[in-house]
Amino acid sequence: MWSKFLLFYRENGSYLLLSSIVRAPFQSIKNCMLAHKFGVRAIRVGPRAHMRGLSNISVGEDFSCGEGLWLEAVTRYGGQVFNPRMRIGNHVRISNWTHIACTNSVTIGDHVLIGSKVMITDHNHGHFGAGATPPEIPPAERPLEGDRFVTIGAKVWLGDGVVVCPGVTIGEGSVVGGNAVVTSDVPPYTLVAGVPARPLRRYDPIQESWIKV
Repeated sequence: MWSKFLLFYRENGSYLLLSSIVRAPFQSIKNCMLAHKFGVRAIRVGPRAHMRGLSNISVGEDFSCGEGLWLEAVTRYGGQVFNPRMRIGNHVRISNWTHIACTNSVTIGDHVLIGSKVMITDHNHGHFGAGATPPEIPPAERPLEGDRFVTIGAKVWLGDGVVVCPGVTIGEGSVVGGNAVVTSDVPPYTLVAGVPARPLRRYDPIQESWIKV
């Protein structure tokens, strides 16, 4: 135990060591309460988290995230009422300042790794297809979409700064490069990047290699 404290002190100094010691009991109590709420054995949520609609969110075992998580199942917005369902699998890892929100359905599979400042949402402010919301209406006053979804398969890796847009399915084992904007479905075992995201490579199990698309 003391060896860990000494190692942390040598690597980070007295200020960060003291901050960690002071903050640890509150973090532990919060995580115990969240684990009880989600019906799991253990969970680790970093500081400055903003979490709403927890009764509409399920989180699996061994969930871990860094600082500034914004996790929200939106049940009301203006005069709108939603019945969202957010499902997060087992052994999911999320870095700092990631925002995940839904008005209908967001599903994240087991063993997914999510980088920092990632945005995952199943809705927009306003409608942009047939019967589009007039742009004269201020964005904050436009109705939220309530019939879209996002599905992220098991063992997916989302790099830093990725945006996953409404209506997207990302297949199992795929990789999304940093700062990509995913606007369409990603097949399983595919590496995509860019704005909008495009397939670059696909894993070939026979050659045991990522092959250019």
